[in-house]
Amino acid sequence: MTIRNVTIGDQFINTTDRKSKRVSTVIDFLETKSVLTGEVLKTEVVCVKDYIGQELKSIVSFTTVLRNRV
Repeated sequence: MTIRNVTIGDQFINTTDRKSKRVSTVIDFLETKSVLTGEVLKTEVVCVKDYIGQELKSIVSFTTVLRNRV
């Protein structure tokens, strides 16, 4: 699945993780739809990264993924 040039499985390094070199991986997309019309209002990227042996999931912007791809 690809949305706005971002595909599930894409990897990137967020600007806050540059020193530690932790790589995040895109795992899903979230769509927010209007209750009245069903129109998609926004789409967000869900990513996961390893942090001290734990999996952290977070939501990032498409531009963050595009700019910082590995």
